[in-house]
Amino acid sequence: MKFICPFHNDKNASFSLNNNKFICYGCNYYGYTEKIFKIKKFELIFDKKLINLAKKNLYIKKNFWLKYLVIRNINMITSIKFNLGCLDFLNKKINKILINRLIFPILNENKILESIGIRTNSNKNKYLIFSKNNNNLNFYGMEQIKIFNFIIIVEGYFDLLTLKKNFINNTISILGSNINCYKINYLLKKFKKIYFCFDGDHAGYSADEKVKKNFKKFKKRIFSKTLPYSYDPDNYINKFGILSFLNYLKL
Repeated sequence: MKFICPFHNDKNASFSLNNNKFICYGCNYYGYTEKIFKIKKFELIFDKKLINLAKKNLYIKKNFWLKYLVIRNINMITSIKFNLGCLDFLNKKINKILINRLIFPILNENKILESIGIRTNSNKNKYLIFSKNNNNLNFYGMEQIKIFNFIIIVEGYFDLLTLKKNFINNTISILGSNINCYKINYLLKKFKKIYFCFDGDHAGYSADEKVKKNFKKFKKRIFSKTLPYSYDPDNYINKFGILSFLNYLKL
């Protein structure tokens, strides 16, 4: 199978992937394992200088994403704090998938860049994520946590940003509804109590049932609840207020 090469500004689908081997017939970059592919791709696309440029560009130049943040009620203080950015210029080291996208840098607890999420302006594949490793431990907002007596866990980027904007600092996002033992064990080592707040949709209801069924031995430490149908923390708080949200979770 041939694709657009992620390692150079490719327009001819020069990148070939077959049996965990890859080679680009345009730039002659090649490798053998999936791990090498993922790490090299991450290193070439993302660095802190690029993140800072994107961060400045969001506000220096008028663009669609700045207006989008205003519509989503995300203020400048919150967007700067979480390094939101947008790139609208070309560079040989930048994959074109980043251009004109809203960028969410994802840092670990030591403030090291581990992954990056992007919001597209398409109805299909709205969110994409690139990770430095394959351990599936992407917790958005973890670098901001300072107190570990409890944590509220939500699904989305904007769920977290809205809570942070309302000064609910002990919040992280798992970027979806996928919960597994690996994530639970990691969180139990960090926090005394864990409050899951899932979206009011099919995926949220399924995740809530999974947590209550599979981790019931931790019922004094792990709590789970779904919001009313069609609501997520972001639109619930914007409509009913932060106090109503906290009362709903019984915090």
